[in-house]
Amino acid sequence: MIYLIILTAALSLFYIVLILFYIYSWRKINYTVDSSAATNELNFPFVTILIAARNEEEHIVQCVTSCLNQNYPPSKFEVIVVDDQSEDATYELLEKEFTQSNFRLMRLGVYRRTTIRGSKKKAISYGVSHAQGDMIVQTDADCIVSSKWLTSMVTKLIQNDYDLVTGPVQIKEEFGLLNKFQSLDFMSSCIMNAAGIQSRLHELGNGANIAFKKAVFLAHSGFEGNESIASGDDVFLMQKIAAKSKDKIAFNKSKDAIVTTYGLPTLRSFFSQRLRWAGKMKHLFTFPILIILNIVFWQRIALAALFIVGILLKSSILIYVAAGCLLLRWLVDFWLHLEASTFFNNKSILPWSMPMNILYSIYFVVLSILSMLPISLEWKDRKI
Repeated sequence: MIYLIILTAALSLFYIVLILFYIYSWRKINYTVDSSAATNELNFPFVTILIAARNEEEHIVQCVTSCLNQNYPPSKFEVIVVDDQSEDATYELLEKEFTQSNFRLMRLGVYRRTTIRGSKKKAISYGVSHAQGDMIVQTDADCIVSSKWLTSMVTKLIQNDYDLVTGPVQIKEEFGLLNKFQSLDFMSSCIMNAAGIQSRLHELGNGANIAFKKAVFLAHSGFEGNESIASGDDVFLMQKIAAKSKDKIAFNKSKDAIVTTYGLPTLRSFFSQRLRWAGKMKHLFTFPILIILNIVFWQRIALAALFIVGILLKSSILIYVAAGCLLLRWLVDFWLHLEASTFFNNKSILPWSMPMNILYSIYFVVLSILSMLPISLEWKDRKI
């Protein structure tokens, strides 16, 4: 049993050090200068806001409305929506609702007569190829952006001549345990992804809030080589850029840049999304990511095993060690949640930190196992 105690303690120590490193790196990121003060310095370059949409009739009007409602001169930006072969009223709603001169609606392929197999990556590439802006600022069709979002993202992209900038994303708070779980998970992941970029440990982000130079996208041949992978329209481009220079990627630590999206309503849709995301991770295994994922996975397995063995053997020592490791993990995770909730102005989520800590362990282990199985998935009514 001594080996199980040592293993659990060692993995718990590694995990604690990892989270503390993330918190330290997050705090080292400077807040982006206030976008309202930076607009004069920008000289308002022409920018393209790009949205790839498929079957988004419920949210698309609200999304595009928020994108058009920017504190950026309308003559200096355009909004392009590329409809990815929607089978609902997405295209018709957009065609009817928006007549602004800086709004453009496109369709991937010819409606009902195309032989093109759609995908989000193809829709994005199509939009980039038709974009008039030298800079592309991208969000998802089920997102809402603030009026200062565009200025903030462009400011960060220009400040140090970055090639790509990723920004914060949060879940719209609604009722229900699943929503709370997704909210806390999104906020925490944002902090860790930002810290990973800051420390040059890894390059992970969220395609719902990303900005990049059009020339850089074309120079790296966009998503070429990754077309067959269901997800990853964000991180594959990041990794291509990082392969040449990690210093050309940054996180926009600005509350003006926060993008809000909707959580998934059911466990089935939630796990379908996460399995789709897990699918891309198989192709992103850098050594640091591999080590981090293994620490998170095996720490939870070892801790659960120590508890179970302690209960079966009625060993108070094993139970106390397991409880101590669990408490220390919760404390460091709570600190991470505190940092995240402070940035996102959502400290009401903090009481959920402990119960979600336990649920997250179950979720992470189950997801890790499921991701290795040949499960058929769907996204937007399309098999992937």
